[in-house]
Amino acid sequence: MKYTGYIEGYYGKLLSWDERIEIIGHLSQNNLNTYFYCPKEDPQHRSEWKKPYSQNWLDLFSNFISVSDKNGINVIFGISPGLDFNDSLEDLFLKINAITSLGINNVAILFDDLFEDQSGQVHADILNKCLNKFSGVSFYCVPSEYCSQLSKPNFNESAYLENLAASLSGDIPIFWTGDKVVSSNYLNEDISLWKEKLKHPLIIWDNFYANDYCTPKVVIDDFYSIDNTDLSSLEGILINPMGLIEADKIAISTFSNSLNNHPKSFDEILKESDLPENFVAIARLFKFNASIDLDEKELKILEGYLWNWHGNLKSELYPYMHLLRRMIEDGVSEDILLKRFNIS
Repeated sequence: MKYTGYIEGYYGKLLSWDERIEIIGHLSQNNLNTYFYCPKEDPQHRSEWKKPYSQNWLDLFSNFISVSDKNGINVIFGISPGLDFNDSLEDLFLKINAITSLGINNVAILFDDLFEDQSGQVHADILNKCLNKFSGVSFYCVPSEYCSQLSKPNFNESAYLENLAASLSGDIPIFWTGDKVVSSNYLNEDISLWKEKLKHPLIIWDNFYANDYCTPKVVIDDFYSIDNTDLSSLEGILINPMGLIEADKIAISTFSNSLNNHPKSFDEILKESDLPENFVAIARLFKFNASIDLDEKELKILEGYLWNWHGNLKSELYPYMHLLRRMIEDGVSEDILLKRFNIS
């Protein structure tokens, strides 16, 4: 696949430049090749997208690009202009020009999470005009209806997707999260249907490890979503995880391991991380489909982590572990919590 890697595309967390560079190193170590910069908490990416970046920010981003290049990592820069576009094509051109002048030649235009009916024709026109304006730049589309679940009235009858696919330049790949916003598998027959409808190269935006919809849950799980997927039918697949640097590095490792047909067991990957040695005993608490059915011995392990374990990973896991302990000991009176955390 052409694109494999990491999306900084979540709500509620904005990485530092040092953390981004750490992710770049981990992507390189795991033979992945792409970093997609589109954080929802960067105001100039989304809520204030027309506002230019400061020179200091541009200098820091330029250094980030240099480090990425040295590590063999392609950077896709994302702009999300949909909240108040209002025919602001020149503002969009200015933003793209500022970024491409730093050496970026991959730009994604995002129209996700606008929460109002949108026009696929309008979004295609915006991207096509960008493509015509900037020769040598590759563009990518994140549509408003970015999965079957969000397609209106449904995937087969979506006028938005029909118009987008018919009008969007064939050179522009489409990011797609699958059957749902958070998908746990990508069936080959579904991929065939998506490609037939969308008529463009398809890059999976995977939210398996994402937790911005279920914070403070932390997902530490084997990446089994593509075990039976024909990856040659995809242009790429990138994971959009949590913005928790140590947990995200485990997610990157398991993702890469899955892409390479699992040369390592999940337990081996856990042992290579900074997790305690006996973490495997309570690992089911952190799975995508989690379980809180612990016996007394396992509960004591969890309590030991709360009071006696130290390290960077603990600070990321602590809020969820503390909540889990209360849920296990006191019970859960609201089903909404179980559904929110995918707990049985």
